[in-house]
Amino acid sequence: MGQRSVAIIIFYDSENRILMQSRKNISKHGEEWGFFGGGIELGETPEQALKREIKEELTYDIKEFKFFKKYGPTIYGDMKITYFVFLSKLPLISKFKQVEGDSMKLFTVKETKELKLVSGDYPILDDLEEFFKR
Repeated sequence: MGQRSVAIIIFYDSENRILMQSRKNISKHGEEWGFFGGGIELGETPEQALKREIKEELTYDIKEFKFFKKYGPTIYGDMKITYFVFLSKLPLISKFKQVEGDSMKLFTVKETKELKLVSGDYPILDDLEEFFKR
């Protein structure tokens, strides 16, 4: 069984809505929506991978973010995936030029839980819901 680590970012606004990426045409596991971010390459820290992935996916140089939590590993087929999750307040969305995915949209955590996501995203949403209550 293979192993992979990913770094993802959860952008959230002043109303605690989170920015999700439509993945219908790039889905790897049947998901329709997902977080921005991606695989950590050999020799990269999760923070370095996050910066690279956000630059690749949104042509945005992310500078302000904080570590939220590590999840996994979660099994998808023949792969074990570990998530490194980061949070960032949403900058002006006009600063983003989306290069990967079909579109992006803000959702409440409750709305996001109703979307078709990979199974490993739902525990993150549960913890995020608790984080927003504080």
